[in-house]
Amino acid sequence: MLVTFDECYDNAHNYLILGALIVPDHKKLHAEMLKVKRDNGYIRRDGAPKEIKYTLCTDKFHYGVATGTVGCFIESSAFFRAIVIDQRESSGFTLDYFGRPDESRAMKEARAYKKFTELLLKSNVTNIKNSVLLTDRLTRCKGDTFSSLITELFCTPGAYYSTGRSEPVFRHIQEVDSALEQYQIGQIGDILQGVILNELVPTRNRWKRRLAKYVVGKLGADSLLPDYWVPLPKWKQDTIHAKYQIWYWKPGERP
Repeated sequence: MLVTFDECYDNAHNYLILGALIVPDHKKLHAEMLKVKRDNGYIRRDGAPKEIKYTLCTDKFHYGVATGTVGCFIESSAFFRAIVIDQRESSGFTLDYFGRPDESRAMKEARAYKKFTELLLKSNVTNIKNSVLLTDRLTRCKGDTFSSLITELFCTPGAYYSTGRSEPVFRHIQEVDSALEQYQIGQIGDILQGVILNELVPTRNRWKRRLAKYVVGKLGADSLLPDYWVPLPKWKQDTIHAKYQIWYWKPGERP
């Protein structure tokens, strides 16, 4: 099993979105995704498939590649989980919970980032074991401390979130560049969390709006906004939205 992890946020940093794409049969999904790109002529001169991201979906051509990619996800055994943190003061969020007054904002942000990553992963690792976690290039939490923490919590046999298991949740964690062909499966997660941001911070681009509408329709959800997801308890999300779930975190909330 393969798990890819990524982040996104708006220009004002009002929202932070962390997403995990969990793929039991990653080789099959990767091959189908690359086929979509080749069938659409979405390749470089050297024959390698180009990178598709939510931010690139600004015209009909890129929209077609993006929806084809999402279609591969819908038809696969993979599932996606996201946690959304409203960082505006009006939401009750404050970095004061993540450090001392004399510590830098950057340090508090990094600590908060790692905590939200932990919350997202631990609430979805029940059926995950001996997997590989690939993180895209992360901007909010630089350095080795992020990987060290996640390694300690999820890769330690018989301890932390691997307690009572014969195998750890993750056997390997690696930061990768999802633009490279061998790691392009992570681009699916980029699109799936990008459309959440699109709903929270609406864009003027009609193709991005159409992409969000396409995803909502394929998922059978009424919306990607908190008005729809917050009232749904985890057990109900697991029942009616096993494929795709959004957790709108609130201060003081636990899984």
